[in-house]
Amino acid sequence: MIRKTNLRKALYFFVFVCYNSGMKKLLPVLLILCAAAAIFLIQQTNSLKVTRYAWESSRVPQGFDGYRVALVSDLHNKRFGKTQARLVQAVKELQPDLIALAGDFVDMHTKDMRAVTEFFEGVQGLAPMYYVDGNHDPNSPFYGELRELLAEYGVTVLARDAVTLTHGGSEMTLAGYPYWELHDPIQPADIMLYHGPDEFSRFAELGCGLVLSGHNHGGQIALPGGKALFAPGGGLFPTYSHGVYHEGETTMVLTRGLGSVYVPVRAFARPEVVGVTFASKFD
Repeated sequence: MIRKTNLRKALYFFVFVCYNSGMKKLLPVLLILCAAAAIFLIQQTNSLKVTRYAWESSRVPQGFDGYRVALVSDLHNKRFGKTQARLVQAVKELQPDLIALAGDFVDMHTKDMRAVTEFFEGVQGLAPMYYVDGNHDPNSPFYGELRELLAEYGVTVLARDAVTLTHGGSEMTLAGYPYWELHDPIQPADIMLYHGPDEFSRFAELGCGLVLSGHNHGGQIALPGGKALFAPGGGLFPTYSHGVYHEGETTMVLTRGLGSVYVPVRAFARPEVVGVTFASKFD
């Protein structure tokens, strides 16, 4: 969240500089522009979007046709309304059969677990939940509490292992790897849950069907239209920012996530919860 006290201090400093640098006549216009920019950044940082995609593939058995996954990532302890009401409602809106949690719910700047706890309280019992560690989770002073909370709310933590999902009389495999533990051997799966998108080609070579990832925040600060300027760990103009990517027979769905790092703002990269609906494809 952009702190009002920080905005106020920046505004006072801006007025002082303008007033003492011979720009008095331009000051009203500049103030209006600054206010508009502040309102825009607040809206972009806090306005939550629900994005829906379809995964049509021959890897989807008939029993999983219409199966719905909610992909939630990169919370970074951010709150969306009292008791996480807007975030919880976004997930419920997707009516998921499974909730995939792609990591980074806490980080080094986490001061308490209220935002994370409220999220799990709100979605508890909605659908089975699966979690993989992101790059920030293990470095957080609250990592131990996060793991305890996941266990308390019945969340399955995937740590270099896989589970068999059953639906409509059919089966699919879901595998997950912690961000810092992706080393051989890697087990191919119908669905791969992994925090970062940069291993997409590796998962494609293994023959995974669907990869679910986050990490890059959609660039967090992007160009109009959504072209990412920078991504954490991805550098300038990253190859992957958000959306759907294909390589061979493998599809990756990449979410912009929810929170922020380095600077507490987003621009043209609104926070989102992603829904993926499976569709069977037969020749």
